[in-house]
Amino acid sequence: MSAAAEHVYRVANAGWVHCHGHEAQDVPAWPRLTHTALVVLDLDDVFTDVWRFEGKSEYATALIEKRVRTQGLVEGSAHIIMHRMLKLPGGFQAFFSAVSLDLWQRSSQWAKEQNDHCLVMTTGGLLCNGVDVGQARLLLSQRRLMCFAHSEEGMVFASTQALGSGASAMTSSAQVLVANQSALLSRLGPDAVEWGALWSTQPADGEICVSALQGVLGSAPVVMQAAELSLAGERVQTVMPALARDAAGRHALNPFSERVAWRAERWVASITALTAVVGGALVAVGAFTSQQADVQREESQTQRAQLAAMQQRIQAVTTVQAPQQLLPVAEFSRTLDEGARYDPMAFLAVLKASTNQNIRIVRVKLESAQQPQTRPRAFRVDGVVAPGASASITRWVSQMVAAGWTLKAVDPADSTPGAFSYELVAKAAASGNLKP
Repeated sequence: MSAAAEHVYRVANAGWVHCHGHEAQDVPAWPRLTHTALVVLDLDDVFTDVWRFEGKSEYATALIEKRVRTQGLVEGSAHIIMHRMLKLPGGFQAFFSAVSLDLWQRSSQWAKEQNDHCLVMTTGGLLCNGVDVGQARLLLSQRRLMCFAHSEEGMVFASTQALGSGASAMTSSAQVLVANQSALLSRLGPDAVEWGALWSTQPADGEICVSALQGVLGSAPVVMQAAELSLAGERVQTVMPALARDAAGRHALNPFSERVAWRAERWVASITALTAVVGGALVAVGAFTSQQADVQREESQTQRAQLAAMQQRIQAVTTVQAPQQLLPVAEFSRTLDEGARYDPMAFLAVLKASTNQNIRIVRVKLESAQQPQTRPRAFRVDGVVAPGASASITRWVSQMVAAGWTLKAVDPADSTPGAFSYELVAKAAASGNLKP
């Protein structure tokens, strides 16, 4: 699936915008979605910065939250999103975003309630994703210009906001940011500095930013390819869909299992497309080879010789045996098929699709038998069902059976009320009559 085909939602202070293909439209906040979506929180009241601390990095989140709360950088209680951490002699650096706890809780709950994968991230994750040591990236979001750089000395973040709607305000804002970081940017060089319009409705703003960078770098930076969207008669330049797709697996705020399931779906699609291409190529090669053989026979043999040769070929085909060299390949193929049935990412995706809000999965473990001849491999699933929702576990068992798994109830891992445990074996590998 290409980045342009993703359903991407931009959440700004002005409202929500849905981007799909080459179209964008305003939508109500917190919509009910029926498709996979990537949601980018591009809000002015999300505080983002790079801070350095002395001590152990294990306490980074607590230290940042305390300083944010003390300085009143976020209204109310804050939740800290860690984009990147760098250990330094005697301490560490952290590139983070601080959002209000209310926004964090509502975003998490809303994403969880959607019917399909819905990954939420902030602009800080898009800004730093893929920026290696010795590189920098600048993004323009409306009239706000942001810069993230990672050098041998550490990480740097800076941002400016154009005060006004005219070109002079944008010029002043861009020149201030570039001048403050001129030493670092010029040392990195134009080939290591990337610029892109995260969201811009004024093409002149982008030209102003590139011109300011060029004045420091000596030549133009690397300009990211932007998509052009139509929004209520305006043309929007944006690299957000491509950046969101690249950053979602690592920088989404969702739990790890949801990010893995989202990524697994894209791996399956890529493998399917590759298989179709390879199959088509083999068919084409076979057709071409057969055509060439026919031409040679027509040119070199008479009709009677052709019939005799054809009879000999038919006889040879009926008696041919598989070459011994192919036997290891066949065995390897069988091994791959066995492993595919117990692909953890694919299993997690099936498990998520079959689990409703009344069931909480606590632990998933792939158990490998010591004697595969007597006991097949199996996934052990431990979970808890909500009080009074026993029908949910029955539906869950039925859905997992329909998905190709045989379930066997085992002793729960703990004594929590509603706790349950099952061993799940792929039907192709199941032995005996295992019942839930």
